[in-house]
Amino acid sequence: MTECLNISNVLLLGLPGSGKNTVKQALMTRFELPQEAISVASDWSCQDLSQYEQAWCVIDMRARFLLDETSLAFKQLETMLHNATGVVFSFSEAAELDRQSAWVQWVKRQRPGLPVVRLNQNDFPRSWSGFEKVPQFTVAKCRDSALSNLEHSFETLEFRLDKVSLDHLLMGLDNSRENLGMQIWRVQAVLATYEYENLVAIEGTPFGWDTYAADSRQQEGYLRIEGVGLQKDWLDEIVKASSFRV
Repeated sequence: MTECLNISNVLLLGLPGSGKNTVKQALMTRFELPQEAISVASDWSCQDLSQYEQAWCVIDMRARFLLDETSLAFKQLETMLHNATGVVFSFSEAAELDRQSAWVQWVKRQRPGLPVVRLNQNDFPRSWSGFEKVPQFTVAKCRDSALSNLEHSFETLEFRLDKVSLDHLLMGLDNSRENLGMQIWRVQAVLATYEYENLVAIEGTPFGWDTYAADSRQQEGYLRIEGVGLQKDWLDEIVKASSFRV
């Protein structure tokens, strides 16, 4: 018998790549909750949450702790957490124990007593049927003026590539973020590389990059970069340089 969630609608908050859509799919698979009752907020959302019963902040436990506390992404995560009525820790089965502990302690410091649950192997604990219902919650206002205008300054750049040097591409992206101060929030790619015979997928978040063998059925030859303050000409040069074998 399918279990029922004890609320009728929920908003999922979280930084890019945190696993919001994975959580949504887990809710749809496990509970009798229609798809339209699970909303996924935009990555820069500081929206009115009064139409939802609850808002859950999704945090990827694999992520290296912590972001630069002065970055927009870190401030946005803080705002999301202060808007949340609960936290879903995603990908806990793939997270190192010290990272799991760091995230748990950070949430406790930011929001003492806020309920949490861990998604393991894309499923919720069998004994869990949702967070307790809470009185209508008050939305925390964006505390930074840059956050309130984030939606309008968020950029997406897309590139088509044949074959690249993976090391050079990732080095260039690291340099763009660490030395030039680009707020790169999301990187997605499936590429042929000089280093590996198989296709390589790149998943980047505000915390860093992960690479793994891509599914052969995935579309290849694309690179998508999302963030704030991206320098298109500079990133064009990085992409072009990575296309030449050294």
